[in-house]
Amino acid sequence: MFKEHLRKLVEGVEGGRAALLMDFDGIEVDHHVIGDLDIQTLGIEFSQLMTNVKRQASILEVGDLEEMMVRTRDLLLLFRVVNREYFLIVACAPDGNFGKARFLMRLAAPRFIEFF
Repeated sequence: MFKEHLRKLVEGVEGGRAALLMDFDGIEVDHHVIGDLDIQTLGIEFSQLMTNVKRQASILEVGDLEEMMVRTRDLLLLFRVVNREYFLIVACAPDGNFGKARFLMRLAAPRFIEFF
């Protein structure tokens, strides 16, 4: 049920490489990958970062974390909080259309909430 939504996210973004739905403990719910990107390991490692940023935003009273972006030379990672327990990652090529990825993630998040 999640895989189809994740596939649409990846294929809907120019340069899209992968999408992953994960909980904040680093446990994968589902993913879709084009090619050989190890999105599961990326998700596990970055779940710690997401948890820390989420906690710091709360401590600093700047509002709940909604989204985050990490850009490396080879990859653009976009993170979107789905609810208190889950978040979504979309990985793109560095020259991918991250604006469209953000838009599609914002639209997809409520669809995932329906299943929880």
